[in-house]
Amino acid sequence: MPVLLACAAAAAHPALSGWGDLAVVGTGLVASATLWVAGGRPGLPWGWRLFALGPLFPVLGAGLAAASAPQTPLEHVVLRWVPTVPGYLIAIVAILALVEPGRLRAGRRTAVEVALFLTAGLVLFQLLVVRPVGDWGDLRPGEQLVLGAAVLVTAATIAAALTVLGVVEQHRRPMALVLLAGTVLLTTGRGLGTSSILSGAPALLDVARFLVVGGLLLLCAAVLSDPGRDPVGRPRRSAARAFDLGQLLPYVALLVAVVAAGVLRFSSGPLDAAAWAGIVVAVLLATVHRWLTGCEQHRMAAALRRNEAYFRSLVGAGHDAVVLLDGDLRVSWTSPSLERILGPVAGRLVGRPLLDEVNPEDAAGLATALATGEPGLRLLRLRGADGGWHYLEAAVSDLRDVADVGAVVLQMRDMTERHAREQALLGVAYTDPMTGLPNRAGMVEAVQAALADAGAEPATLLMIELEGLAAARATAGREVVSTVVAEVGRRLRATVRGDDLVARLGGGAFAVVAAGDDADVDRLAGRCLAVVEQPIATAAGIVDLTAFVGVVTLEEGLGLEDVLTRADLAVRASHVAGPGTAQRYCPALGEAAARQERLSADLRGARARGELFLLFQPVVSLGQQRIAGLEALLRWCHPELGDIPPAEFLPLAERTGLIRELQSWALEQATAAAASAPEDTVRIGVEVPAAYLATGALVADVEVALRTSGLPAQRLVLEIGADAVAAADERAALDVSTLRLMGVRVALTGFGGGSSALAHLTRMPIDLVTLDRTFVSRVDRDPQIRALCESVVGIGRELGMEVIAEGVETAAQLAAVRGFGCAYAQGFVLARPMAWAQVSALLSEDAGVLWPGLVGTR
Repeated sequence: MPVLLACAAAAAHPALSGWGDLAVVGTGLVASATLWVAGGRPGLPWGWRLFALGPLFPVLGAGLAAASAPQTPLEHVVLRWVPTVPGYLIAIVAILALVEPGRLRAGRRTAVEVALFLTAGLVLFQLLVVRPVGDWGDLRPGEQLVLGAAVLVTAATIAAALTVLGVVEQHRRPMALVLLAGTVLLTTGRGLGTSSILSGAPALLDVARFLVVGGLLLLCAAVLSDPGRDPVGRPRRSAARAFDLGQLLPYVALLVAVVAAGVLRFSSGPLDAAAWAGIVVAVLLATVHRWLTGCEQHRMAAALRRNEAYFRSLVGAGHDAVVLLDGDLRVSWTSPSLERILGPVAGRLVGRPLLDEVNPEDAAGLATALATGEPGLRLLRLRGADGGWHYLEAAVSDLRDVADVGAVVLQMRDMTERHAREQALLGVAYTDPMTGLPNRAGMVEAVQAALADAGAEPATLLMIELEGLAAARATAGREVVSTVVAEVGRRLRATVRGDDLVARLGGGAFAVVAAGDDADVDRLAGRCLAVVEQPIATAAGIVDLTAFVGVVTLEEGLGLEDVLTRADLAVRASHVAGPGTAQRYCPALGEAAARQERLSADLRGARARGELFLLFQPVVSLGQQRIAGLEALLRWCHPELGDIPPAEFLPLAERTGLIRELQSWALEQATAAAASAPEDTVRIGVEVPAAYLATGALVADVEVALRTSGLPAQRLVLEIGADAVAAADERAALDVSTLRLMGVRVALTGFGGGSSALAHLTRMPIDLVTLDRTFVSRVDRDPQIRALCESVVGIGRELGMEVIAEGVETAAQLAAVRGFGCAYAQGFVLARPMAWAQVSALLSEDAGVLWPGLVGTR
């Protein structure tokens, strides 16, 4: 740019007039390079690169005139314009290529505008270029052709620049104005230069050079200021409110041509016929342009009215209401649909701040959405003519930056009926239909709310499980049970305080979320148990119930799952304590649950890790005082927790589905050990839990164990408990019968305790009966128990069954069972469970003799 400014100064300085042409040539070359380099930026149209070729042709004309040494000024002008005319043609194409082709739409008004621009340019440059020549008829045809082409292309160049200014994008208008100014200076400078050469006025030649250099500088400024066709992030002004240069420019061009003609008329004499004809044509074209513009505006106004009426009809006929807010968020307009929703009060909203009219609970959220322009739907409430709140779903669009709108647009849909239906469905979703109390979902919501406020106010969850509903259903029917459950819910609701929540979780389970300290809650638990245990009168008679209650304090930091887990543990503890009890959760319950969870996980790999093993407890023949059999006892040694009692891990195996895996392994190990025993008459007993019998895999597992070990079937005794016999179905009885046919002996264990009954002795094919340890523990000091044991022994003898006294712990008990004819005994007084190596030593060294020294032999 400093080089261009220096060239401009050299071109205009009178003392450097000899260097003027060189300055113009240098400026042209620099401008061409600038247009080429800057026009290659991303986003700029290709016309700038084409425009870079334009300044090179006048440079060529100047060089041609300097090299040819013309004899007359006219020859000098012709030599300059011969190569310059193609340069202007290229410039015209390049200027038109700066805008998108779609903007150069063909139409009557556009054609008139271009014709007017061209006519005004012809008038102007005919006065500047042709008038100084004198009589046009005195010129030779070649000279007329060159000068006529010069006038035509300069006028066409100005017309192209004016056309581009009228149709270019709004954000590129500054560039188009600079381009037009540069084109005007450049073409005017060329015209003045031609006039000065022909008229012999050197002062005008210096001015012409300055104008040419200035025009080239402005062309460089135009390419440097062009933002491109699609700038990113540039705000767009509305086309309706933009200053429409397209309508004003034709009249500006006409005014310039008329003013130039007037100046020349009063300074240089009368105008020729061609100038007057051009002015008249320009005026006629301006008149036609105004008429066409009026017609177009009339059509656009009519179309605008039709569109406005059409869209007003759409907005008015639609069910959704439209509300416009001004910059201060005051209601500026409402559609007729809002009056159908709210009633006559909708019209009174205009002019009022919307935030003052919505429900106060919705104002803060709506204000945030309006301030941030956050998209999405919002639910707000407006008061209707009936005084009630109407629920409206509003889509907020902030169009305050859009000049055509300049408002915040809210599209509202009436959601009042839908909200009422949702509330009704919500009531169904959170209410138990049988009792009218909140259901499990309602309880969960209340617990979560109480946990959120746990730091401010203590709260407790009571989990209540009714006991006795199954019996009532069996005797009185399902309808009676429903009545009973509803009555229990009513009683519990009447027992608690008004702020406490009672919920039915399903079946016979209720929950109470109560506020207060531990002492208050414990008293409430007692009252709940009391009202549950009060007799309930029904159509089928009196129903008596009891309950188990688990109590959990809702502590800060607990999650919902933690609370429900603790409640389940507390209810389990209540089951252990017995009906009609309430148990509060304590860390010990959690530790026990964690221990069970860990054992359940570790039990899965215990067999593979070699943590399972068997102990063997001898069964002694009281007549021979020697070992007649062995009971294989499954044990688990945890690598960290040590020995785990069977009463702890066998129920876990049943719940986790591992019972078959453990029992089949015990069968295999027990039969293999018995097959290797020194005494080939010793029997081996293996316990069969009820869950294992129910799997239906017992026959197959026994067959595999016997085949693998080679143990005779008659030496295997399967010990089935009284509970398993009571719960056995036909398939289980068939499996036991199949085992008996294979030669396996079956023992009924625990007879006389729990759920055992005499009918169990005939329900399955039984070979042996084991007296329960609860009988044996008092047989030496309770005559009734002794009589019962003697009766069982007699019944077994009549049925062909051998009887074993289990749990013989003292010498007195041993003497008693031996005294009434029991054949076998087992217990700590004889031998404790031991490893196979010890059992094998007893069988080898002492021929299986086993008898305590404190017992006589009578």
